[in-house]
Amino acid sequence: MKKINDEIKSKLTFSEYASYMFIFLSVLVSVYVYYRTNYTYQSIDAGYLKYYVISILSVIFWMIVLQLKEAARINIVLSTVVIIICLYIVEALLVYFKLDPVESISIKVDKAKELGIVYDSRTKLQVVEDMISDGIDAVPTVYPADMRLADKKPFLPLAGVSSKVTVYANENGEYLIYKSDRHGFHNPDDEWDSEEIDWLLVGDSFTHGAAVKPGQEISGQIRRLTNSSVINLGIGGNGPLLQLAGLKEYAELLKPKNTLWIYYEGNDLKGDIQRDKKNPILIKYLEDGFKQDLSIKQEEIDINLLEYIKKEKKKINIDLEFDDSGWVRLSIIRSLLNFNALESRQETVADIPLFSTILSLAKSRVEAWDGKLYFVYLPNFSRYNNNVDHDKYRKRNEVIGAVKRLGIPIIDIHKNVFSKHDDFRSLFPLRMNGHYNKEGYEKVAIEIINETI
Repeated sequence: MKKINDEIKSKLTFSEYASYMFIFLSVLVSVYVYYRTNYTYQSIDAGYLKYYVISILSVIFWMIVLQLKEAARINIVLSTVVIIICLYIVEALLVYFKLDPVESISIKVDKAKELGIVYDSRTKLQVVEDMISDGIDAVPTVYPADMRLADKKPFLPLAGVSSKVTVYANENGEYLIYKSDRHGFHNPDDEWDSEEIDWLLVGDSFTHGAAVKPGQEISGQIRRLTNSSVINLGIGGNGPLLQLAGLKEYAELLKPKNTLWIYYEGNDLKGDIQRDKKNPILIKYLEDGFKQDLSIKQEEIDINLLEYIKKEKKKINIDLEFDDSGWVRLSIIRSLLNFNALESRQETVADIPLFSTILSLAKSRVEAWDGKLYFVYLPNFSRYNNNVDHDKYRKRNEVIGAVKRLGIPIIDIHKNVFSKHDDFRSLFPLRMNGHYNKEGYEKVAIEIINETI
C-alpha cells in the first residue's frame, strides 16, 4: 500500500497536488456548515447557504484547473497561495491596529475607557474559574438553545442550574452575575412563593437581563416600580418555541395575571424559530398534551446540566465574543468587504404561519387560567443605525399583523419609546450595538406598566 501511495505521489505534480488540496478544503467547508446547521439545529438561511455555494463553485473551479496545462496550473496555484498569504497579513495588521468594524472586545475596552468605565476583559470561563478559586460555587449560564440532543438526555432543560451563582455576559464593563432561583431562572427565589403572580415574562437574552446588573433587567424594573410579584422565564437564545415551552412547563403552575411575550425582532424569526422547529423535543410543544414535567425534575436537571458544563465547558457558548479563532475566518476583512451583506440585508426568513400557531397556543393557554397575554415588540440597534424602511424592516408589518389577527394586545417599544428618543445610543451599553442598558430596560418596563395597569 505504501508503495502504491508513493507511486501516486510521484505522478502528481505540485500544481495537481495543490489543486486537490483546495478541492478537499472546499468540501471541508461544506461538511463544517452541515455540522453547524444540523448538529446544533441552526437554520440554513442565506448566511449559511452562501458557504455551500462558494464551496461548490470552488470545487468546480479547481476541477477545471486540473484540466489545464501545467504552466497555467502553476500560475493559478501560486497566485492563489500569494493572495491567501496577503489576506492573512492584512488581517493580522487590522487586528494589531484594532481596525475591526465589528464592535469587538478591544473596541469595547477602548470605548469604556473613553467613558471612564473599567472594563472587565476576562472571558466568562476565566470569571467562573476565578470565583471557584475564591471558594464561590459558580457556574456559567447554560442556554437551552445550545443544548444538543446528541447528548441523548431524556429531557431538554429550559433554564440553567438552580440555586447557583451564575455568570452571564459582559457588555457594559462588568459581568452579570446573579443567584439563580429554584428552577434555574434569573429571579429572587422567594418570588415563587408569592400567593399571586402579577407579571410573568417569557423571552430571550433581553428578557434574561443581558448587559445590566441584577434588578436592572425588565422584570427587576417592573418589580421595583410596582412593588409587585414578577417571574422572569427569559433565557438567552430563546425563540418562540422555547418561550411556549416555558409557558407550558412553568407559567401554568403559577397562573399569572399578566403574561408578557417579549419578542425581539433581531433573531426571533430570522434564526430562532428556524432552528428550534428542527428540534424533535421542542416541536412536540405544539401538541396539546405534551409536557416534560420539568418543574418536578430539578434535581435530575441539575445533575445533567453540571455534567454537561463539565464536558462542554469550552464549547457551550462560553464567551464567543472573545473567540480568538476569528482571524482564521478572516473576520475583519469579511466585515470590511461587507461579505456578510447577503445575511445582514436579507429579509428575515420568517415562518409566519408557525409563529402565529405558537402565539395562538400561548394565548389559549394563558386565557385558560383567566390571564391576559401581551405581545411586547423590542427593536434592535440596527433599526436606528441604518437607513431602513421601518415598516418592512425585519418583517415588522407581517409580525404586527399576525399578532393583531390573534387579538393579542401589542406593547410597541419601537413605536412608543425608541423611535421617539432623541439619542437612541444612550439606551445601549457603551452607546454601542448590543442589548439595552439600565435606562433602556427601564423605559421598556415603564411602557409595559403603563399599558397593562
